[in-house]
Amino acid sequence: VAWQLLQKRAPLAVLLLLFSVATVFGNMLVILAVIRERYLHTATNYFITSLAVADCLVGLVVMPFSAVYEVLENRWFFGMDWCDVWRSLDVLFSTASILNLCVISLDRYWAITDPFTYPSKMSVKRTAVLIAAVWVCSGAISFPAIVWWRAVRTEAVPEFKCPFTDHLGYLVFSSTISFYLPLFVMVFTYYRIYRAAVIQTRSLKLGTKQVMMASGEHELTLRIHRGGNNAGSSNSGSNVMDDRHMYSTGSSGTPDEISGEIIDATETLSPPHHHRHHYHHHHHQNNGLTRHSSNRIISGNTNSKNMSKNFSLSRKLAKFAKEKKAAKTLGIVMGVFIVCWLPFFVVNLLSGFCLRCIWNEELVSAVVTWLGWINSSMNPVIYACWSRDFRRSVTLIACFNIL
Repeated sequence: VAWQLLQKRAPLAVLLLLFSVATVFGNMLVILAVIRERYLHTATNYFITSLAVADCLVGLVVMPFSAVYEVLENRWFFGMDWCDVWRSLDVLFSTASILNLCVISLDRYWAITDPFTYPSKMSVKRTAVLIAAVWVCSGAISFPAIVWWRAVRTEAVPEFKCPFTDHLGYLVFSSTISFYLPLFVMVFTYYRIYRAAVIQTRSLKLGTKQVMMASGEHELTLRIHRGGNNAGSSNSGSNVMDDRHMYSTGSSGTPDEISGEIIDATETLSPPHHHRHHYHHHHHQNNGLTRHSSNRIISGNTNSKNMSKNFSLSRKLAKFAKEKKAAKTLGIVMGVFIVCWLPFFVVNLLSGFCLRCIWNEELVSAVVTWLGWINSSMNPVIYACWSRDFRRSVTLIACFNIL
C-alpha cells in the first residue's frame, strides 16, 4: 500500500522533499559563510547563525518525516515513540527559529536606538547567553510536552497515526510562548526602530544630530556644514570647511570639559586636499548663568593614519546607515515570518477551541504547517538577496563548491 501511494503521489513527494533540501542547503550556506568569514563575526550574525541552525534542523529532521506522512495519506509507520519525539523536535526547532527572530529584532532595536553604547553592551558573553536562553526556552516547551501529551490522552491513538495534542491548555501555552509573545515583541521593536530611523534620517538631512555620550553625562548637538571652494583657495586642491557646533549640558553645576577633534564626514581623504575645521564648543551650567566658548582652527594636510586617532563622526554615521539597512532586511524577515506562521497558530488555537469549525481539518493543518516550515526556507534567501556581505560570501561558497 505504501509503495502504491508513493507512486501515485510522486509529484507531491518530490515537491515536499525539494522544500526540505532547499531549506538545508540554504541555511548551511549561511552557517558556513559566518564560520568562514571573519568580517561576519558580529553579534547580529551570531544570532542569524543560531536561526540558520534551527531552520536547517527543521529541513533535515522535521520536513522529511512530514513529507512521508503526507504522501502516505497520514499513515505513520515509525512507531509511537518516534512520533512523540518527532513532534517534540518540531516544536523545539520551530520555536527556536521564531525566538531567534525575536532576539534578532531586539538586537537591531538596541543597535539602532543606542548605537554609541551598543558595541560594549552586546559582548560575546551576552550574545552567547541570549542564544542559550532561546534554545533552553524552546526545549522547555518541547520535550517535557511528551510527558504532558501522554498524561492527558483520554483515548487510544489509532494505529498508524501520529496526531498532535489537542489539549487546549497546552495549545494556548505553547502558542503564546512560541508565537504570540515573540510577535508582540517584534512588532514593538520594529515600530520603535522605524520611528528612530525616521528621526535619525531627518537629523542627517538637516545636518544636526543630538547624541548622548558613552558616559551618559553629556548630550551633544552636532551641526555639520560643508562649503565649496573659497575664492582664496589654492589651485592645487579644494578646501573643505566644516563647522562643528557642540552644546553640552552636564548634570552637575560646574562646567564640563570635552576634548577631541572632529573630522570631516569622509573617512579617507587623500592629499593634496587642504582641510580647515572650525570647532565651536559651548559649555552651559544648569543655572544658565555661565557660558564658555572656544574657537579653534586646524589646518594642514590630513592622512588616514592621523585621522584614525580622531573622534570620527563619519564612522558613527556610516555605522548608523549600515544598522538601518540591516534593520530593513530583518524587517522583511519579520514580514515573511508573520505571513508564514500566523495561519498555523490561528488554526492551532482554533483546533483546541472548536475542531469542528475547521473545514477538512487534516488538509488545512497540513497546508498551514508546511507554510510555517517554508519560512525556514525563505530566511537564507532573504539574507542572500538583501545583505551584501552574505551575498558575497554565499556566492563564493556556492560557486567554488567549498562545502
